[in-house]
Amino acid sequence: MFNYRILESVYDDMIIGKKTMEFRLWNEKSQKMQIGDKIKFSVLDSNKYVIAEILGKVLYDDIDDLWNHKEVLDSILDYSKEEFKEVFYSIFGKEKVLNSKIVGIKIKVLEHN
Repeated sequence: MFNYRILESVYDDMIIGKKTMEFRLWNEKSQKMQIGDKIKFSVLDSNKYVIAEILGKVLYDDIDDLWNHKEVLDSILDYSKEEFKEVFYSIFGKEKVLNSKIVGIKIKVLEHN
């Protein structure tokens, strides 16, 4: 099982079905993930978690490529492109975002607490 940490707002969106895709940097961990694998998303500073199954993965060349596929940005469509970039930079670090591809991980929540 893979492990990621998330904000409580992301947790809330996952358990109500609003967030069905999680975006991460394309790195060794995300490259190993396969359809059917499980991910445990643990909420920062909390005992809450979501266990999800990977239904698919989509690779984007960069943050602009991801923005050009807004249909997958289910829970963040109310951001401007610049706000979206700033959020991504604040989470992952601007340099890492600028030097990495981005993977969209399609998920199905199996369990949560």
